[in-house]
Parts: sequence; C-alpha cells; structure tokens
Amino acid sequence: MMMRLVRALSHTAAGIWLGGLVVLAIVAPTTFSVMRETGVDQPNAIAGQVMAKNFLRFDLVQLICGIVLLGGLLMLLAIGPRRMRDWLRIAAAGAAVLLMLCSTMVMTPQILNLQPLLAEPDADAAVRAAFEAFHSTAVRVSQALLLLLLLINLEMAFAPLQGTPHVGGTS
Repeated sequence: MMMRLVRALSHTAAGIWLGGLVVLAIVAPTTFSVMRETGVDQPNAIAGQVMAKNFLRFDLVQLICGIVLLGGLLMLLAIGPRRMRDWLRIAAAGAAVLLMLCSTMVMTPQILNLQPLLAEPDADAAVRAAFEAFHSTAVRVSQALLLLLLLINLEMAFAPLQGTPHVGGTS
C-alpha cells in the first residue's frame, strides 16, 4: 500500500510539473503577442514583467514537485527492488531538479536584474545583448527540463508496478 501511495504522489508531482511548464510555454508567447497588439508603450517590457511574475510563482510549484518526485523515487528505491530502470529514473529526476535549480536560482535572477535596465528608453546594445543571451539560455534550459519531464512521465507510466509481472516475464 505504501509503495502505491508513494508512486502515485511521484506520478502526480511529475505530471503537475510537466503540465505547468507546458502551460507557461503556451502563455509566454501569447502574452507577448497580445501586449504588442494593445498599443501600449514598451509592450515587451510589460509582457516581460507579467511573465516574470508567472515564473516566480511557478518556481515554488516546481520546487515542491521536484522534492516530491525525487523524494518519492528515492523512497521507492529504499523499500522496493533496485532495478537499473529505477536508478535511471532517479538520475533523470535528479537532472530535472538541477535544471530547475539552475533556472530558478541563476537564470531568472539575472533576467530580473536586467529587465529594468532594458525598459529604459536609452538601453544600450550591451544590456540588450546580455539580456538576450540570458533569456536564450533560460529558454533552452526550460526546453531541456520539459523534455526530461516528458520522458520521466512516459517512463513512469509504462513502468510495471513493482512486484507485478509485465509482458514477457516477471519484474
């Protein structure tokens, strides 16, 4: 019973985390597009502020999901059989947590520090270039995290329950 509960919590955390990233990937370009159509001054700066708030709020969700996912997988490893796929799943979840921490503790603060400078009417090319570099890297980190979480979710969904036979033999 305990294994099923821990597995269900791990699945739920992985699903919420992945779903949140997908939502943000949809909301971000929509926010910038809509702001550009409103006719306000500096629509990108305003849209950037809106998205920064969204990302900051989602950071707590990511942190909780990462702790629940990785903690749950480690608990399953401690109380159940230790198969290679379990170790690989933990390694993937650990990599996802590291990517999330890189994003939330390194990339996002740098972007937030540059945003006010970018909003100034006379922002120089060096500030714009620095912002673009950090933003581009942050997008790539988020894309890698999204892909990793997709793979983790799929692997967990298709993994046989521990102690139950799977197609082609026993677990």
